[in-house]
Amino acid sequence: MDYGKLFHKECAFQRETFQQRMDEFGFKNMARMELFLWDLELFLHIQKILGDKIVLKGGAATQFYLPREVQRTSVDIDMLFFGTEEEITDALNKMEKLLGTEEGLFKFRKHTPKNPRTNLPLHTYYTDIPSILTGAERNVKEEEYPHQELKIEFILQPEKWEYEKRTGEHIFAVESHWEYQVLPLNYLFADKLTTLGCETIGVQNDRLDEQVKQFYDIMMLTRYGLPQLDCSAVKEKYLNRAEQEWDVRKKTPGTFIENKEYDQKCIVEDVRKQLLRYARADSGDDFELKQFINSFYSLYLNRKVQYDPKTVACKASLIGLMYELMLNDQGWDKVEQALSIEEKLGMNHLTGKEKGQKIREIRDAMIQKFGECSVIPAKTLKGKDLRRVFWAIVNADNLDEIEGMI
Repeated sequence: MDYGKLFHKECAFQRETFQQRMDEFGFKNMARMELFLWDLELFLHIQKILGDKIVLKGGAATQFYLPREVQRTSVDIDMLFFGTEEEITDALNKMEKLLGTEEGLFKFRKHTPKNPRTNLPLHTYYTDIPSILTGAERNVKEEEYPHQELKIEFILQPEKWEYEKRTGEHIFAVESHWEYQVLPLNYLFADKLTTLGCETIGVQNDRLDEQVKQFYDIMMLTRYGLPQLDCSAVKEKYLNRAEQEWDVRKKTPGTFIENKEYDQKCIVEDVRKQLLRYARADSGDDFELKQFINSFYSLYLNRKVQYDPKTVACKASLIGLMYELMLNDQGWDKVEQALSIEEKLGMNHLTGKEKGQKIREIRDAMIQKFGECSVIPAKTLKGKDLRRVFWAIVNADNLDEIEGMI
């Protein structure tokens, strides 16, 4: 492998560097960190060839908008491309000629699913990239030429997309000065919202692993991107993407909306249903959802991130509040108010008995006044901390009264 042909320096791909960055940022899975770095590397090669026709989307793009401490790994490259399949083939052939080895690395294999889930104009490829990991770390037998498999997806588009140029200077896997063409935040967030609604336009329940991953991205973009997000712009882009996704799904045999005309109300109810399930993630007997949340945490996140069923439940209520306000053209001032209330409920200005007494008073007052609004049984709220009680009962209409209780 001639590392001189790469954008990133050879040292970035060495085991010692991965280990150092894992220790520094708390990541546990070196295999996925290595894959993410190759995601970025190969995207730069694709971008160099295809120019402004290509834009990075998905999980890899999301990390450019998040601080290092909450970034996650990504194991594939998702791109929007304004062009033809012939141009894709030509670009991959050029990359093979530049990077290909006698061992078969960087040979791009076209993948055609036997039972496609959608009729998206999607072109999927796999390629083998070199690996510094042992066979045990990759769950395979030892090989003469260690490698990992990387997935690359191009979604053909009828027109060019807007993009932002972002450097990789604050990416957990590498410190890179190179610029990457990524979806603007409003587009990216709107696109992520269309992964909600598992029976209509979103990720289906048989891909709960992918659902949980997409939810994490929405949750973190909400937390760290809210001041930069434009509610009206996100709504416009979301509804456009939702209709496009519906049009694709209705042509796919076996889907819930097969041959059905576009129905925005149906999508909204579907999203509400999924968010309600997630808002109850830490309650009841939904062991399947809990299992996938915990599995995602161990595979994709660093150990410093808080991502458990309770966190998911609270953030599902937050995202639900955002979603309703967006649909009703009310802006997101109340979302900022809700986050401010959450911060105050930590009662960090109090200590000892005074703090404990104040917490009990506020909890009892919230349950008595708004227990009937709770997404989980009101009788279970007495054993919850203040913030969990708040997210169980909050809605756009009771924020002011709850704030007055503090």
